[in-house]
Amino acid sequence: MKIKLILLIIIPVIFSYWLLYNLSNKPITVFRNNTKAGNIDLSGKTLNSGLELLNTSINTPIYLNIESQSRVITLNDLGISYDENELIKATKTCRFRKPLIFCRNTSNEPINNDEFIMVDDTRLSQYLDELEKEFEFISKNSIISFYDYSFIAPSINATISLNKDVFTNKKSLSQIIDTKDIKIKLNLETKDDLNKQKTATTNLIEKITNPLLIKYGRNPVYIPKNTLKTFINSTEENNLIKNYISEDKVKEFLNSIKDKYEKDDVKILEKESVRAIQMALLFRTTDYKVNNAVILPIEGKPRTNGELHDVYLELIKSQQRLYRFENGKLVKTYIVSTGLTWETPPGEYKILGKQKMTISYFGNWYMPNYLPIGYINGQYRFGFHAIPYHMDGFGNIYSRDENTMGSPATGGCIQLTYDDSLELFEWAIIGIPVYIYE
Repeated sequence: MKIKLILLIIIPVIFSYWLLYNLSNKPITVFRNNTKAGNIDLSGKTLNSGLELLNTSINTPIYLNIESQSRVITLNDLGISYDENELIKATKTCRFRKPLIFCRNTSNEPINNDEFIMVDDTRLSQYLDELEKEFEFISKNSIISFYDYSFIAPSINATISLNKDVFTNKKSLSQIIDTKDIKIKLNLETKDDLNKQKTATTNLIEKITNPLLIKYGRNPVYIPKNTLKTFINSTEENNLIKNYISEDKVKEFLNSIKDKYEKDDVKILEKESVRAIQMALLFRTTDYKVNNAVILPIEGKPRTNGELHDVYLELIKSQQRLYRFENGKLVKTYIVSTGLTWETPPGEYKILGKQKMTISYFGNWYMPNYLPIGYINGQYRFGFHAIPYHMDGFGNIYSRDENTMGSPATGGCIQLTYDDSLELFEWAIIGIPVYIYE
């Protein structure tokens, strides 16, 4: 009896409170079910909160990634916004808030989610045209890819255009409306006269296949022009001549000289050695001067036994390996990259300082976790650092390809992965000896 009595009292009180709450508040306007603006689900959200979400989205920086570069801009700056009148048509007004009942649609017109997006075509086209002009220089230079070790040699009449498909209609544009970070990949399309491009390709291949000096252990070996030419496979793709530096052909060459140069203490790491030769040829296509021998990384062990000092570092260039010794024991082996465009000089050095960041002498590369150890040619400092990177005006980072690790790739410094460089930086003490061997 008591329970029934309590319920008879409580239920009317709760109902009265609920009724009073809903009647004392104004009707609420919310978005109808299945209402989406781009990837933002507005269903059940109030009109104001939905508009606030969209306003945040169009004013949040997005990233336009083109080749190895990026641009940062807002959708609003591109001329992309939302149509508030169309959005209001997708709402309903409910007399009661909790739950949403006694609702009436604001409009009886059918909802088309794509119509929520508004585009200022003039503003958008102007930005994309200006962006396209920024990349015209690419059509006048060799285009290389470390992803598939390929290059394209455009003729002097080549033109380049930006693929703007993502911006061509409201349906595709709506997909970039989101509350998350938006990154849009834009592709560059090159148009060229095929015959003139064949001439440019022939000339470039002739230029980059001058005999290449490699070091197989301590043995200098020249790869002759005719052999280097066999490494390059040229194919026609989309009216462009794309040239691939063949992994199989480089392997075939290395196997052909294996019997002559391989010894018990000189065994090359095949994958890294192939990559080193591929990279050297790619560097040549961009006018980088590969003046020194390309060192083929070899299997091996440290040259010393840990007894030179309590703590020291030993680098063996032919292995592309750095050994860290502590108290007579080898405690860590790092895969590194040494000099390609300038040689990393052998010798005895020591850590001269610690800098969280420095900038290269040439090319304005940012080099984190820098540990200088000596000088090249008596004037240029060199040392250990993380994989270097460039940064644009918006703070976007374009790093040197991580595939360079384990093969010569630098201007003389010793490159490590970021994590390894940070570990070494935090461990290192100024004055620690460093030994560099061929």
